[in-house]
Amino acid sequence: MVEEPQTYPLIEALIRRSRLSWYWFTIIVTAVLLLLLIIATLLDGATSDLSTWGFWQNYGDGLLLIAYILMVSSFMWRLRIKAIQAFRPLLAMDDYAFNRLAAKASAPNRRLEWISVLIGVGLAVALGQPWDLPWGPGELLSSVYLVIVGTLMNGLLMWLVYDTLASTVRIAQLSSQTPKIDILFNTELLIPIARWSLGISVGWVGGISLSLVFQTQDSLLRGETITLYAILVCVTVLGFLLSMWSTRNTIATVKRRELTLARKHLAAASFELKDRTAQGRLEGMEGLSSTMTSWATYQKLVQDTPTWPFDINIMRRLAASTIAPVLVYLAKVFAT
Repeated sequence: MVEEPQTYPLIEALIRRSRLSWYWFTIIVTAVLLLLLIIATLLDGATSDLSTWGFWQNYGDGLLLIAYILMVSSFMWRLRIKAIQAFRPLLAMDDYAFNRLAAKASAPNRRLEWISVLIGVGLAVALGQPWDLPWGPGELLSSVYLVIVGTLMNGLLMWLVYDTLASTVRIAQLSSQTPKIDILFNTELLIPIARWSLGISVGWVGGISLSLVFQTQDSLLRGETITLYAILVCVTVLGFLLSMWSTRNTIATVKRRELTLARKHLAAASFELKDRTAQGRLEGMEGLSSTMTSWATYQKLVQDTPTWPFDINIMRRLAASTIAPVLVYLAKVFAT
């Protein structure tokens, strides 16, 4: 029986400590940040700005991206746990050994998590250049809000990048373990792993689409913006394939091993058939023929096993998620 992990990623640990579900935690954090924005705007005397799209375009992107990261990180963590548990029937080890391996694969490195957050904070300061914000009367609190939200968003974003990369490495380590032969004839057991990889891609594509909403038409038509978002979408799709690569290699390794075994037995049976025929010894030929047929059938079954552990539905969802930011981009460009 697979045990539930006792340690959690940074965000998941924070949510569990709050004793709230992930969606209530996200709702409350979003509501608090929204309330702070409204209060800061009112105290700055810019009440009329609250009714303009330009205001929300400038101040709302960080707020929504924070909410999105909180939501998608919990979603991706749950998919990762299911992916780890999917390895249990595939690995040649007892429950105790697997639970130790699974615990190691799911346990976060808290020091590296905090380092990634600090890197995000540093990037927020370096790229955001808060000293260039308007700090005069009527804009002071709004500028403070921008700095706080921008710093928090970048810290969470860099943590999510680290968590995604670390998860990919840990799943790859599980894939490198000695698998059972069942992996060839029941590849549906690997679907949770493919869903986890798809979840990573959909999560990042969703963030890309959300960020597009807050871009202006002028910025979207710039060559560097088009290039940046094209690279992000391509990297997201590539990330899906790379996250599945280790599992694909595991299946390919087992296929090579079993094909070698089948060909060895077929060659031995074929040699014996020729030898018996040459010597005129026809006894036992029926059993020998049955053996050759069995190994030939087994060889074909192994050859027909798909190397990539995902089905057509997962590929359709990946294609749909990839198209989503393109549609958002076109809608923003051609919006009047």
